[in-house]
Amino acid sequence: MASTPTTTMRLDPELKDKAMRVLEPLGLNMTGAVTIFLKAVIREQGLPIDMNVKPDKTDESN
Repeated sequence: MASTPTTTMRLDPELKDKAMRVLEPLGLNMTGAVTIFLKAVIREQGLPIDMNVKPDKTDESN
């Protein structure tokens, strides 16, 4: 079996802490969550989230 490479990420400690509090009840750790995200990137051939900028209500009158 091929060895799994180690990847290092720099994260804001507060962001990581908040994310872990959401992930733990789901039975996920950071590695599992990142793996799910990267598989979704491959499946979608891009980011698996809506990145559209919606106009302000003030912009709709123009």
